[in-house]
Amino acid sequence: MKKLLVLAILTVSFFSCSNDTDNASNATALREVVLFRNSPQELHWKFNTSGQLTEATNSQNQVVERYTYNNLNQITRVGLFTNGTETSSYTFTYNTNGIVASINGNTVTHNSAANTYTYTHNGVVRSVTFNADKKATQIVDMVGTESTGYLMTYVAGNLTSYTRTSMTSNVSRNYNYNTMMTYRTELGRYTAALAMVKNFIAPEFLAHAFTSEYVPEECHHGAPAALRYTYGVLPGERSLQFTSEEYVNDTPGTIAAFQEYYYGN
Repeated sequence: MKKLLVLAILTVSFFSCSNDTDNASNATALREVVLFRNSPQELHWKFNTSGQLTEATNSQNQVVERYTYNNLNQITRVGLFTNGTETSSYTFTYNTNGIVASINGNTVTHNSAANTYTYTHNGVVRSVTFNADKKATQIVDMVGTESTGYLMTYVAGNLTSYTRTSMTSNVSRNYNYNTMMTYRTELGRYTAALAMVKNFIAPEFLAHAFTSEYVPEECHHGAPAALRYTYGVLPGERSLQFTSEEYVNDTPGTIAAFQEYYYGN
């Protein structure tokens, strides 16, 4: 990542004579974010001129998900697509606190004593706990007597740890952040509405720190973390490109695309 950071400094010098608190998003609007380019997980998030994430497409430019909003910037419908054709959907309503109140007409119940919101679907009882910023800090799935748990911690709006535990497998990730403004994409602000519904329908969405205000500089997998990733940034005039480098037991390995941000008027 040192080579990438040096290149980033040169790139900033070439594209801009402003100070180091500027980034590509200061003067223009976010229009697209590309995730994991050239991988099976490649995804393109498209944003409208109001900053709303309206759809996700795959590497073939086929729609994977499409999002509908109300006038409070809350997602009221998610359409799921296969090979470009809608195959299923979710609809949502909200309470006065901006938390999901129903999904496909099924009530999300609130336990005020435990501060949990619970939704039952296809035999899975899912309970979600939120912090004051409406970010999920704990999610518990119950199927009979078997449970799967998700724990998330945040510092200053950034995801610092994600843990998923179940009867069959465990996942652990810890994130470190660089507070340089170049790493501040405010992606968490743009994805807040989507994260709210994903808490209830697809908690794995939270694993990649898409809810953070900054792009992480480093991610450790497991404890002890034999596998880790570092992220370097290459700023452009209207783009930011973050590249990941894999380390296995501190031995550098694969370099791949992580996140790309594109801005327009």
